[in-house]
Amino acid sequence: MIWTSWVYDVYTQGVAYSTGGTLDGPWVQEKVPITPPNYGHGMLFRTLNGQLLMAAHSHKDINGEYRRIPHLFEVDVAGNKLVVGKPHRP
Repeated sequence: MIWTSWVYDVYTQGVAYSTGGTLDGPWVQEKVPITPPNYGHGMLFRTLNGQLLMAAHSHKDINGEYRRIPHLFEVDVAGNKLVVGKPHRP
């Protein structure tokens, strides 16, 4: 499960794993965020070619206006952990 929250005044994306394999858990939270600081509200999806990506957004102040900036990241789930890789450039 991926989720977004504030950690030490930094907006971040985290991940937790169900050790029971169900929504009932129990759940283990990874200690290290999976994205750079100030990225969040991630969503995993597959492209039409089957590549797994994560969409997320960062924040930026542009001339006094608070904007969300969309980003895409490559994702690997081949092991037993979700690993967010380099930015995806279509």
